[in-house]
Amino acid sequence: MLALLHTSPVHVPVFEALRDADHPGLRLRHFVDEDLLRRAREDGPDAVAHDVAAVLDRAAAEGAGALLCTCSTL
Repeated sequence: MLALLHTSPVHVPVFEALRDADHPGLRLRHFVDEDLLRRAREDGPDAVAHDVAAVLDRAAAEGAGALLCTCSTL
């Protein structure tokens, strides 16, 4: 399973379509947290580091072999 961390739900169908086109058997797990981007912009990336780490931990606990952060700000 590949976990993806998004800061907008608009990215979910984009990555689903990319997976369908190139790796149809791959299971994706999407984590969406719009507040992370707002907080990172206002207070800097360090302000959300703990929350991003929590998503990493949750993804690993759910069996993800890798996590892709789709937000360039984080």
